[in-house]
Amino acid sequence: MDTAHKTDEEKKEYFDSEEVLDQKITMLAEWIKASKHFIAFTGAGISTSAGIPDYRSGVNTVLPTGPGAWEKAAKGVKGKSTVKKPMSSAIPTPCHMSLVKLHEVGYLKYLISQNVDGLHRKSGIPAKKIAEVHGNTNLEVCRNSKCKKKYLRDFRVRTAKTVHDHKTGRMCENCGKELHDSIINFGENLPEEELNNGFNESAKSDLCLVLGSSLRVTPAANMPEETSDKGGRLVIVNLQATPLDSKAFRINGLIDDVMSKLMKKLGLDIPPFTLKRRVMVTKTDVNVKNPTKKGQVGIEVRGIDEEGSHYSLFNAVETTFSASKETMTQTKEPMRFHPTKLDLNSGKLLLNLVFAGHYNEPSLKIEVPLEVLKLNSPIHFFMEFNPQTKKWSFLQNS
Repeated sequence: MDTAHKTDEEKKEYFDSEEVLDQKITMLAEWIKASKHFIAFTGAGISTSAGIPDYRSGVNTVLPTGPGAWEKAAKGVKGKSTVKKPMSSAIPTPCHMSLVKLHEVGYLKYLISQNVDGLHRKSGIPAKKIAEVHGNTNLEVCRNSKCKKKYLRDFRVRTAKTVHDHKTGRMCENCGKELHDSIINFGENLPEEELNNGFNESAKSDLCLVLGSSLRVTPAANMPEETSDKGGRLVIVNLQATPLDSKAFRINGLIDDVMSKLMKKLGLDIPPFTLKRRVMVTKTDVNVKNPTKKGQVGIEVRGIDEEGSHYSLFNAVETTFSASKETMTQTKEPMRFHPTKLDLNSGKLLLNLVFAGHYNEPSLKIEVPLEVLKLNSPIHFFMEFNPQTKKWSFLQNS
């Protein structure tokens, strides 16, 4: 489907002077401070500085990622990209991290994103505070109406060869039904929960900040308009013109520049990105094949997100039981270990966690006294990895 801009005017990029830009950002900062329900709406433009190309930038764009994907497809041009990165190893941008901080201090109440790159979730925006209306390349879902379990993965979940086939080949651990990727392609309906949340949050918002979206793909693009139509302020930061400019306060500049200046005017620092990981260790007797029945007691190691939902993080988990020196390794979920020579109530469990390594993170060793593990009562480890120092640190255990 050819959705590239057709005319030079549509591809034209606009820039405010430094003086005008400063005045506009000052006004935006005051509006944010006064807002009761501030939301943001993001598009592909916020991820270009992370090395992920957008869709509609023209051949002569100032962006280092070069022409957008649809521009290249429509015009048969290659263009130059000096910073292109795979989504799995892209680092959230200053814009992403600014939004995290705005949420942490209470200004930003909700985030709606058209992006599928998963950088918002990775940056630290909680799942319950974001509607990823076009899906997430790392998220697969169970479509069983009685289950609807979601699984976040540290890898690209889509495996289908045809556009409208979304089966991933994996099965739901909860109900046993087939899992599907969450990507929304043209001609497909948006997921009901994200669609409803997006419109509901937009309707009650008194300030919607659009960042890096052309606002041309509906129905998602109708959400910011809902804020304007309900009497709220609509602010658009984008290089190219959008269909909603007549209803909005336009700021013309590079996204990271605008957000960096905005944060200074708000007196807030932009936090550096760190890769946060949560690990759950459980002594369990749940039957893997039939969760409704009891099974052999063993140790389960699982990655989780901030809400406790499944998050596949490991290429492998190696366990060593200190009392017997028995070592076991699992490379597939559920990562469950049943030692043959030992009582699970004494000694130590030594874990070696081998992560996916998208940021060259090394494996991490954790020591767990077996006596603290109570049956079916998990303990949690919360740690973070600094991509700059290449070191892990523990934040808390519980």
